[in-house]
Amino acid sequence: MIMAKTLNKKNQITELVILFTLLIISFFLWNTYFIYPIKLIVVLLHEISHAFAALISGGKIIEMNIGLDLGGKCETEEGNTIFIASAGYLGSLLWGLLIFTSPNFKKNGFWILISLSVLILVTSISVPAGITFVILALILSLLLITSAFLLRIPIIKIVVRAFGLISCIYVMFDIKDDLLSRSSELSDASLISSLTNIPVIIIGLSWAFISIVGIYLAMRFSYKN
Repeated sequence: MIMAKTLNKKNQITELVILFTLLIISFFLWNTYFIYPIKLIVVLLHEISHAFAALISGGKIIEMNIGLDLGGKCETEEGNTIFIASAGYLGSLLWGLLIFTSPNFKKNGFWILISLSVLILVTSISVPAGITFVILALILSLLLITSAFLLRIPIIKIVVRAFGLISCIYVMFDIKDDLLSRSSELSDASLISSLTNIPVIIIGLSWAFISIVGIYLAMRFSYKN
């Protein structure tokens, strides 16, 4: 038993070293084409989260699309506006956390990734969406399905964790960019601010705080032993 725990601890340390090495490399390559596909996928998850919130709150989707400039669009009608606007960042954070922690659930990790891929696939073909959105959704669904079947392979597990973690971190960078950019008046935070009179900076910082806490809890859960 002691030997098994020691071996597990060593495996976790090795995994953490590799994971943080990948993160450091990602930061150096943050504005290159190597990280660009991950950013596109996070934008996809952001818009899908808006769509789910709209449907859950009784609304409907008018149009969804993604631009190659990392701009996303989810035009909705009816539904709860505050819930829909909040779902973008918080929803994409949840997607990233689920992907990151999926290896911890052993057999259930397979079904988590399969379920996420099915949700993405069904959404992409059941709502009015642009061709870029559909293609990207199909690629992500295929990657998640492939990862689900190969999740027991150590290197695949690390890649899945790295993708989930980088996705969560990108959410925080995206929040920061939205708050500081000139187009911040069109951001989700500004929309909520106009409806609630809560300052945009407070909304953005609240989302960033939730992101940091979420990442911390996911890391602690994944490497608690």
